[in-house]
Amino acid sequence: MKQTRGMTLLELMTAVAVVAVLITLAVAGAQGRIGGQRENAATRELWSSALRARQLAISTNQPVRFVVENNVLQPDGRSYTVARWERLRCGDDLSNPDLWSLDACPSTTCLNKSCRQSPGCCSETGTDIVIPASMNATSIHALCFLPGSGRPAFNKMDCLRGSLGTPATIAAAAPTDSSIQFRFTSKRAKSVLMVEPLTGLSSVMDCDSLAATTSDAAYKDVRLAAACAVP
Repeated sequence: MKQTRGMTLLELMTAVAVVAVLITLAVAGAQGRIGGQRENAATRELWSSALRARQLAISTNQPVRFVVENNVLQPDGRSYTVARWERLRCGDDLSNPDLWSLDACPSTTCLNKSCRQSPGCCSETGTDIVIPASMNATSIHALCFLPGSGRPAFNKMDCLRGSLGTPATIAAAAPTDSSIQFRFTSKRAKSVLMVEPLTGLSSVMDCDSLAATTSDAAYKDVRLAAACAVP
């Protein structure tokens, strides 16, 4: 009668090691896909929010700015870096929101505070956009869409208070094509939020897209390629 030989300890250990490697590779691949999806979602949400912020600045005649804040507690009980837009109140008497002039917009109380720090500064806020740990979106912080016109001012928490009637100052504060870049520590190429200086309309473009990398003039976006070339 033929005897059945079982696995030796060495064979068993080898099989377990192979299975462990396969599981590790599968988990790493899944985490990479999930991380990429989160980066994509955050990038698109920031772009959509920029369009919404511009629309509100025009329709409400109030400045709408972006803030990026760290360690903000979310409904899942964890803290994240988040971004959102804030529609700022105008006038120095926040109890009378209808009494203000162009020179008093936004309120001095709100110039260097977010509405999370001082909720009374805002008429409305957008939904928190969670920024993945692999993504840096700090350059959108203090992007402000000016009241009435929706024109953009870059890196201006004060939304150009006192200078809203000065066209030269507004023009000088507009972001360049490369001003707002979303960077990633993953293998993903950076993205650029390109905001038109006169209209405030924005588009988000990836620096590994054909429009940015091709040498074919028929498909190349010269502005995007130049923006992506900025370190």
